Amino acid sequence: MSIRVIHMGLANSASLFLIILTLWALLQFLRTRPLDSSWYGAAVVVELLLVTQAVIGAILWGTQGFAISQRPWIHILYGAVAVITLPAAWSYFSRIEDSRVQTLAMTLVCAFLWGIVQRSAQVITLQVLY
Repeated sequence: MSIRVIHMGLANSASLFLIILTLWALLQFLRTRPLDSSWYGAAVVVELLLVTQAVIGAILWGTQGFAISQRPWIHILYGAVAVITLPAAWSYFSRIEDSRVQTLAMTLVCAFLWGIVQRSAQVITLQVLY
């Protein structure tokens, strides 16, 4: 299995986890319940997926130098944003006293992060096709 296939598989896994995490947080928000340790555990799993994907992406960049990419810095920017968004959001929103606001904020952050992962995959896919 190619390292590029592993990189794309991790992107798909992270994308699916983020959809689940977003819907889970939205459900908690609608039920007026705070996010619990199970949700935060799943968020840690997503973060580990994103970090692993970033490491494999760095290895790809170091060995192949984005030979197929016309704009590699956009992909790198999206990858960096994907890695730092969830910890930064938790660090900022955990200080808010209202748990309902925290839940809504983390729902929106996960939806944003899903969009970033989708857009990053689309940038590479479009560059491979054209």
